[in-house]
Amino acid sequence: MAGTPYGDGMGSVSVTSSGVVPASSTAVAEALRDLPAQSDWFPGCVSAEVLAVDDEGLPARARQVNDVKVAKDEFELVYEHTAQSMSWTLVAPSTAQKSASGSWTWREVAGGTEVTLVLTIEPAVPIPGFMAKKVLGDTAKNAVAGLRQYLQ
Repeated sequence: MAGTPYGDGMGSVSVTSSGVVPASSTAVAEALRDLPAQSDWFPGCVSAEVLAVDDEGLPARARQVNDVKVAKDEFELVYEHTAQSMSWTLVAPSTAQKSASGSWTWREVAGGTEVTLVLTIEPAVPIPGFMAKKVLGDTAKNAVAGLRQYLQ
């Protein structure tokens, strides 16, 4: 609900971050779809385990553990893929998130591949809206930077 900065009425928070990674779109797609390796570069990701793959061998369902500063949050996500994107949705209970979704898109540009990360989360804990947006925004920005550094 608009104007309610705390708790259950806060609703979802969405952020977007983009940048150019000095790598081919194939290398970017491989890095993004290697979920277990995301603990090496995605902020807060402690571990990710692929539980199921689709007909092309791409992640279809995974269990992820994130460090959300006050606790570790474990949850499951389902994934969908296109040639230029990967998206996910929260499907199993999470202590920190009521709902969550996100996507990576990529396209080749001069100097590498432009990536865009979109994250939408509805926190399960009372947190001021501006703070949730700041934390999520920092995560998205640092994920793009982490991917860039990981692929250099």
